[in-house]
Amino acid sequence: MTVGGIFYDIQKPFSCVNHNILLTKLEFYGITGITYKVLKSYLKRRYQRVVLNNYSCSSCSNWGEITRGVPQGSILGPLLFLLYINDIPQITNDNSKIVLLADDTSMIITNPNPSNLGKSANKIIQDINEWFNTNLLSLNLDKTHFIQFVTKNSSSTDFNIIHENKKILNVYNTKFPGLMLDNTLSYRYHFT
Repeated sequence: MTVGGIFYDIQKPFSCVNHNILLTKLEFYGITGITYKVLKSYLKRRYQRVVLNNYSCSSCSNWGEITRGVPQGSILGPLLFLLYINDIPQITNDNSKIVLLADDTSMIITNPNPSNLGKSANKIIQDINEWFNTNLLSLNLDKTHFIQFVTKNSSSTDFNIIHENKKILNVYNTKFPGLMLDNTLSYRYHFT
């Protein structure tokens, strides 16, 4: 069995959550009534403007309604973001499992045939990007990367993961919240 991981980097995840899409998803998840109204009022009818030179009225932009993003630094921000991306696992197949941890989204892919792992990874990255486009989020492909996990008795298979004519970087280690993962799942990076 060959195993790989795609570690996604989402561009400005908390700033790009579309309020209308989020509210539709909340209703779909069964959040209705007073709870829905409170969350809607938390997101809607918020305005902002830019002021330069310490509140000089001559250097102010017009007020604009905020239609995207969840308030950052709040307790609800990460929860609302997770509810926004909660349906990503529906696009996975039997050979892949998704890990949702706020904006650190990762995918573990398995395939019994080493030569087919690359095909599976390419299909998954295409499906994930389609989901992101539909939900008005975008991947930072420069910081999205792939690791093929290997045992001491095996070696990695050479293949490319390509998306939108850009190669996804194949790395041997990566940061994952609280951990440094390497392709052998050892702890050597924690002790150096």
